[in-house]
Parts: sequence; structure tokens; C-alpha cells
Amino acid sequence: MSYYKSEHVLEEFYKNLLDYEDPSRIHIPRSDVFYVREAIRQRTGETYTLDHVERAMLLEGHLEPGDCFEPNRKRPGIDSDE
Repeated sequence: MSYYKSEHVLEEFYKNLLDYEDPSRIHIPRSDVFYVREAIRQRTGETYTLDHVERAMLLEGHLEPGDCFEPNRKRPGIDSDE
């Protein structure tokens, strides 16, 4: 099964409901990810993707693998060996 990964979580969710697709195919990050991303933006002016923040929180031990989109896939610029 493939999942959607988007910054437009609600739009994707409702679009899939309207198209009668399976809404469970959409990864909705935990609310903590949204809060942390906004806190970073307010403090630094930098806006990171939800995937970037979620991955960083996973690597720091603030999220469990089951909370994340593709938890075993490494991301350039986030994982230490890349």
C-alpha cells in the first residue's frame, strides 16, 4: 500500500473522502509535529516540512516509529550519515 505525504494534510484527507478513496492511506502527523514546526518557525523564521520535523523528532526520541511516515527511510540533511 502506498501512502500520501503532503504538507496539505486536511486538503488531502477531504479530497480522498470526496473521491471515495481510502482515507487511511493519508499519513496525518501527530499534533506535536505541527506544534514543534510552528515553534521553530516563530523562533528562527525557518519553515521546515512536516516530514523533516517528524523525522527529527523520531531521531531525538520524541516519537515512536509507528507515529511516523516511513520511519526507516533516511532523509538527506536530517540523518547524520548523509
